[in-house]
Amino acid sequence: MRRYVIIMSLEQQNAMETRNEGIYRLKSEVFDVLIVGGGITGAGIARDAILRGYSVGLIEKNDFASGTSSGSSKLVHAGLRYVAQKEFGLVREASIERKKILEMAPHATRPLKFLIPLHSDYKTNKFNIRLAMWLYDILANFRNYTFHKIIGPEKARALLPSPVREENFQGVALYGDGQMDDARLTLDIILSAEEHGAVVMNYCEASSFKENSDNMYSVLVRDKLDNNIEFQIKAKSIVLSCGHWTDELIKNFDSTATQRVRPTKGIHIITQRFYNKDYAVVAPVEDGRIIFLVPFGEYLLIGTTDTDYTGDFDYIPVQTEDIEYLIQAINTIFPGTLKEEDILSAYSGLRPLILPVDAKSESDVSRKHEIYELKPNVMAIAGGKYTTYRAMAKELVDRLDKFFNKKNKCVTDKVPLFGWVSTSRKNWEDWTIVAIENMTIRHELPQDVATHLLVYGKNYSRICEKINESPELSKRIAENRSYILAEINYMIEIEKARTLNDIMLRRTQIQLSANQGLDCVDTVANQMARILGWDTKKLQEEIQIYKNSLVWKA
Repeated sequence: MRRYVIIMSLEQQNAMETRNEGIYRLKSEVFDVLIVGGGITGAGIARDAILRGYSVGLIEKNDFASGTSSGSSKLVHAGLRYVAQKEFGLVREASIERKKILEMAPHATRPLKFLIPLHSDYKTNKFNIRLAMWLYDILANFRNYTFHKIIGPEKARALLPSPVREENFQGVALYGDGQMDDARLTLDIILSAEEHGAVVMNYCEASSFKENSDNMYSVLVRDKLDNNIEFQIKAKSIVLSCGHWTDELIKNFDSTATQRVRPTKGIHIITQRFYNKDYAVVAPVEDGRIIFLVPFGEYLLIGTTDTDYTGDFDYIPVQTEDIEYLIQAINTIFPGTLKEEDILSAYSGLRPLILPVDAKSESDVSRKHEIYELKPNVMAIAGGKYTTYRAMAKELVDRLDKFFNKKNKCVTDKVPLFGWVSTSRKNWEDWTIVAIENMTIRHELPQDVATHLLVYGKNYSRICEKINESPELSKRIAENRSYILAEINYMIEIEKARTLNDIMLRRTQIQLSANQGLDCVDTVANQMARILGWDTKKLQEEIQIYKNSLVWKA
């Protein structure tokens, strides 16, 4: 009888062992808290709860950050336009949290200056904006990245895309906010929770909830990576942090529940740079909205739209009218600057806004969050801003403290995040110099590759270890890209990437670049196949799924 030995890569063995161990723990342990939803809100709650001493499980039906948390404008900002809406409490809270995020995650964020063109016939005229700028800095306790200032027309033209609308032009206002890699920041918070003992699992979908006689819940979960095998998780409390799926999940606990969430669609486009300054630009639109033009590596990220959405939550299309809206908005302020053929890629997302009592326009709906106590030990959370995720998590875990009759202090701003060694940003620049020298001299990596690997923070060393073991892993995935094969191994083993989409859009942002990654998708897929043991059929399926997922057909 002939026997066959299946040889697995070390990364595949480690990845399988980690997932099997996690599934075993989910099946066998009784958790204080089970969080359903692996976006930024669920990630923040998991990290806060585990650091307060609770036993925590978190499940996500797709990949971490696969919903709203990878479809944002990728900004860490307090929200200047909320000043105009008189949401001063929200702006104040977001200002505090913006500073903390920039300090906690320098490898995934950066401070960024913003410019607002001023026109006397727009709401963004010099008088209104000067007042808003003062309030913005006051609400930040004058601890913003940079103090605001008004720049006159002559100097302003040199900073803005050219040409700028000259009619009634008054110059620009400059202020400070921040930029982030939204999906990677969510992932770092998830992995930080795991690092401290939480069990976090992607591709596990909650299909039903049953309350037992001892007020404990049994949750039936489907493992989407293992033939949809179902298993039970037991937990003393449940937290639903499901974004725009909130209403659907709440019905498991209250079949008569009314709608709480108003999903609105936002789309963004990626173009080549048409100005070279390292500033973001806030372009006002005649309907009162604003559009961001944000430096995005060698590209520009432009967005967003804001329209009500009632379609399929698992596939949010980028439609012709969305593109036309952005192009017209940009060309109104910067005439003739943008054409449809300039678009390289696009992406879409949904905001899980709280349904207002009165019928406001989509942009006027508050970005405040709500916590719903469905039962003493079952809560749902929706709304809010990415920037305020930590404050939202704190409020929810404070409520869990009341249920469990405990008094534990929130320490999420005191404990270093996964990937970094401090809760202060001040050491970052000095640290990066040493890290880059280490990679370029000791490991002989090119400068651009070494600089790129800083997105992993201190964990760049784990990628270098893989190169030491297998030098061929230092090979680029494409000639003109800074990504290398060793990253794919790391993303699978440590970061729980399981599908091609996980890597092409969330672990990296390759999809949001020239050719939408079609120049390197085969290389990435083949490397994943080698590590995960995909056969030819599975490999081709993953490539086709990725191509079908592209919302912009260039």
